[in-house]
Amino acid sequence: MKKSPLNSRSRWLRTLNVTDAPAHTDNPHCGSIGHVLPFQESCRLAQQFGFDAINADRQFLREHSPDQAIHLMKQHRLKPGAFAFSAAFNECYTEANFEQSLTGFEQDLSLCRDAGFSRCVGYVQPSSDTLDYYGHFALLCRRLKRIKPLLATYAVRLGLEFIGPTTMRRQRRFDFIHTIDGIRALIAAANAHDCVGIKLDAFHWYTSGAGLLDIEKLSPEEVVYVEVNDGLNGGFNRFTSPEFQRELPGATGIIDLTGMLKTLDALGFDGPVVVEPWNEKLRAMPPADAIQKTKVALDRCLKKAGIPYQN
Repeated sequence: MKKSPLNSRSRWLRTLNVTDAPAHTDNPHCGSIGHVLPFQESCRLAQQFGFDAINADRQFLREHSPDQAIHLMKQHRLKPGAFAFSAAFNECYTEANFEQSLTGFEQDLSLCRDAGFSRCVGYVQPSSDTLDYYGHFALLCRRLKRIKPLLATYAVRLGLEFIGPTTMRRQRRFDFIHTIDGIRALIAAANAHDCVGIKLDAFHWYTSGAGLLDIEKLSPEEVVYVEVNDGLNGGFNRFTSPEFQRELPGATGIIDLTGMLKTLDALGFDGPVVVEPWNEKLRAMPPADAIQKTKVALDRCLKKAGIPYQN
């Protein structure tokens, strides 16, 4: 395992995401813990429960200004986390949709970068009804090459998430990227490694069949953003787990979070770590209660992995 010369005590940013959701989605689970709140309230609650960082609220930035977002983050002693990828990147969008979306995406890049956010996060659709693997790969490679100059202009790094569950891959005719190496291959084919990396979700890592070696072999700059959660009890395994039903990190011990986090820390990971359980119980709670439970679970799993934090 590669060891980082950096001090891990200041690199991990415990980040609250209740502010922004990926564009072009009707998914009701958005906000990572099932709640989406105004930016002012998000910052207040993030400070109250001891988070280090907050994700961007693109609507707030459009209606107000980057300076106001900076002021709120400073007021609540928070650092910038990441913002949602708003380009119509995936195969389900036409070329016209994609091209039209780049105007809004560039506006997001400008506003979010001015507010101090240098990381953007999105995902790759794991299957298609219309394109086989090779056609799908070629399409996303072309689109990633088109996006690369925008990312470079604004000095923003994009983290792309692979979607691991077999249950999602079976929904359409043709299988597609669903592993760490699949994302790396797409990035390499587009020659975009300077500005694109991986959004690493523990659940997708687990359901893709990967192990610690798949993380150990990465360079630290390849990991843009980390999401933690746990698998379900009740007879599920990594190949039968449903996508939008998960537990808080450490709740069941089904996913080797301790091994994953220790490996990332030894690698030299530097960035946001976010809880993303897609959990109905959390969604039904008042937001403050859900945020408090989320923070307790996050701190517990970081402590178990030996990753220090200040409070």
